[in-house]
Amino acid sequence: MAGSMKWFVYTTNSGDDFAVLRDESNLELVNGGTQDYVDATSVEYALPSNVKTRYLRFRSADGTVSRNIVALTQTIFNAVAAGSDVTDAVSGKTLYLTEKVGERVRTPFAVDTGLTDGDAS
Repeated sequence: MAGSMKWFVYTTNSGDDFAVLRDESNLELVNGGTQDYVDATSVEYALPSNVKTRYLRFRSADGTVSRNIVALTQTIFNAVAAGSDVTDAVSGKTLYLTEKVGERVRTPFAVDTGLTDGDAS
């Protein structure tokens, strides 16, 4: 982590926008500065805890530096090609893309309570 924490707009795969608080220098390595969240003091629209962001895993050739960088949109995620690299703001090392991890949404475990609601179906 090299920069300050900052709110960004994260667009889910279903097209909904939420605020995520992340390290500014890391996110801007991949996303640029276009997804800044307008109201930096508001967490009213923070990403729900059951949604895990899509991210790109970068690692240095010697394995000493590793970064998981959130891709703020599906378009950015898809545009990053195998073999892509970024320069780490802290160490100055070149980091290479090693993995792309898609967005995950956990759904609650459904349980039949055995209660009836009174209708025929």
